[in-house]
Amino acid sequence: MKTGDSPPIFISYATADRELEVHGAAKGTGIALRPASSKPSGPRNAPHRGDRAEIAIMSHASRVTIAALLLALGATEGRAQPADDGRDLHLIEGFEQQVEAHRRALGIPGMSTVVVRDGEVLSARGFGYADLERRVPATADTLYHLASVTKTFTAVLVHRLVEQGKLGLDEPVARYSPEFKDNGAQVRHVLSHTSENTPGDAFNYSPDRFEGLKDILEKKYGKPLRQIYVEAFLEPLAMRDSVPSHDVADDDTTHAALGLDNLARYRRNLAHFAKPYTYWAEGNGTSEYAGYPPRELWVSAGLLSTVLDMARYDKAIDDHTLLKAETLAHAWTPVLSNAGKPLPFGLGWFVTDYRSERLVWHYGHWGTGFSSLYLKVPARRLTLVALANSEHLADHPYKLGDGDVTNSLFACSFLASFVRGISNAARGAAPPANLEALLADKQARNAFAKSAEDPGCELTSRIAYANWRDLRREEAAKRKPIPYDAALAAEYAGTYRLPHRDIHVTNEGGRLFINVPADGGHTEMYAMSPTEFFIRIRPWDLRFVKEGGKVVRLDFVEGDVTDSAPRVE
Repeated sequence: MKTGDSPPIFISYATADRELEVHGAAKGTGIALRPASSKPSGPRNAPHRGDRAEIAIMSHASRVTIAALLLALGATEGRAQPADDGRDLHLIEGFEQQVEAHRRALGIPGMSTVVVRDGEVLSARGFGYADLERRVPATADTLYHLASVTKTFTAVLVHRLVEQGKLGLDEPVARYSPEFKDNGAQVRHVLSHTSENTPGDAFNYSPDRFEGLKDILEKKYGKPLRQIYVEAFLEPLAMRDSVPSHDVADDDTTHAALGLDNLARYRRNLAHFAKPYTYWAEGNGTSEYAGYPPRELWVSAGLLSTVLDMARYDKAIDDHTLLKAETLAHAWTPVLSNAGKPLPFGLGWFVTDYRSERLVWHYGHWGTGFSSLYLKVPARRLTLVALANSEHLADHPYKLGDGDVTNSLFACSFLASFVRGISNAARGAAPPANLEALLADKQARNAFAKSAEDPGCELTSRIAYANWRDLRREEAAKRKPIPYDAALAAEYAGTYRLPHRDIHVTNEGGRLFINVPADGGHTEMYAMSPTEFFIRIRPWDLRFVKEGGKVVRLDFVEGDVTDSAPRVE
């Protein structure tokens, strides 16, 4: 039986049936989703302005019927329907079982997926919970932060300017953006993440440098960024459940140019915004409220959408409504370095050639709280969009930023399920006699992957998961809390001032809490020493600094970067 003609073998995980604990949820941040459109069914690369700027689960799946989705996507009456011989349903059910197993193993509270073939939705559903505390199911209509998948929209806008003769890919970005100090970095370099040091020499994924495209778009289109996105994508493609960042509905004046009707709809849409979580790997694992990303839209991140709206966007790409076929072919070709070496990125998208199939894709990873994957097989007109309310959808492969989508469990299951004729098994090495034993041994599993001529995603994705799991456990093990006395808690309680906001440390019965995340967060602090603390939702070390016997500041330390907050009371 050919791979792709039957669902992939169900992968079992030791954690798959364990219900995760929930901690640290901010009060009053629950989300009420609208009812599902049909009956339930069913059994770190952080962006540049994310964390530092802000210094189980039972499956509830709502599947939307294919007929309803074709109508929603504007399909014509005579458009071909998916095969009615049971094969599609068989593949879909097998794939969805895999997604649910992966979600549980990764501790993702909630996620949604859509599979699109030839512009038609084969599957669209949610898994787990959009809000753990309120037990609100994730559905195909749940709203998520796209993080860096927003970059694909920006790339489309840039390429449209090129098609219209209004911009050249070889133009220096410094002509438009004051952030670029010389003429070496061209538009093509920024689109392909090759603009640093000597432009064109090497790939280095850089959201900061990508932001230089904002000045180009606003100058060429003559409008603010949000308005450009709304008029280019949300309105013409009927992406009516999407929102151009979660600050647009604060009032009717700041973004009045978007239209009062749109602003009212954005407010309604935000009621379905998934609640973001992160995962603490100690013991059986806990999901902790992570806080929402900053309320802003950049060219590199910030768009909010649903999998169904992303299906509309994807259809417009494949139908060449947005860009010409030759433009996409150019954008979806790996760029060459100055030395002639193919790099993992095209002009706006990652590009991976895997076993005779070209994969075009992008991922989103906010650091904590949201992640996304947008994967296309252009020759097959086949697409997967997966959105999640934790970082682990994009975190577990942990080489996505280097351009290796085959490390993703979800990507591999998608390819195995829907790309007929492809084989994802290892080549050039005998299959292991006991895969589970191999995966349990870090040294052995990584050595086996290197020994295979072409290990294939069935193995690389499982190894990536095992490496990620061990890494998260090691990180948690390094941060073992120790007890501290009530007098120390009383001494540290107070207000500390960062440039953008005040940090409040409170003493509650001899336990310290901090107002992180910024959107009403209330997170416990754990001591590693009498002066050094940590919190479970951020990778920071929090160090209380004394001078002359008095606490004078709180330092936020992440790697080699320290942000100091002087005490103000």
